[in-house]
Amino acid sequence: MSGILFLLIDRRLFVAWTLALAVSGVGADETGVREATFSLYAPQAKSVEIIGDFNQWQSGTQPLSGPDETGRWQTRLTVSGAWGRIEYVYWVDNTHRQVDPDQPVVPDGFSGQNNVLVLP
Repeated sequence: MSGILFLLIDRRLFVAWTLALAVSGVGADETGVREATFSLYAPQAKSVEIIGDFNQWQSGTQPLSGPDETGRWQTRLTVSGAWGRIEYVYWVDNTHRQVDPDQPVVPDGFSGQNNVLVLP
């Protein structure tokens, strides 16, 4: 069973890496600093933040703007060149975690899931 789980996780990471290369809005400048745009469809939300390993899973550091006229919340995140892969979730209304169903996920180690982005 653990071999199957490893293959699943490995496949998801490959898919995440492939998607990261194809995502517009993800890029690095000459210093290696990368920027990525994150957005979540949550028209009924009052607040949305992104939390992840890049900010020690702390809320209050990266709010999203929105919702726009289509119900999407958005932010642009600057990541040091040392980060090649980040795990994250959205923190909605200061009450619950939400993954983006349109992005790759990996197990979070606590019976849940995190989104994952592999930066080029």
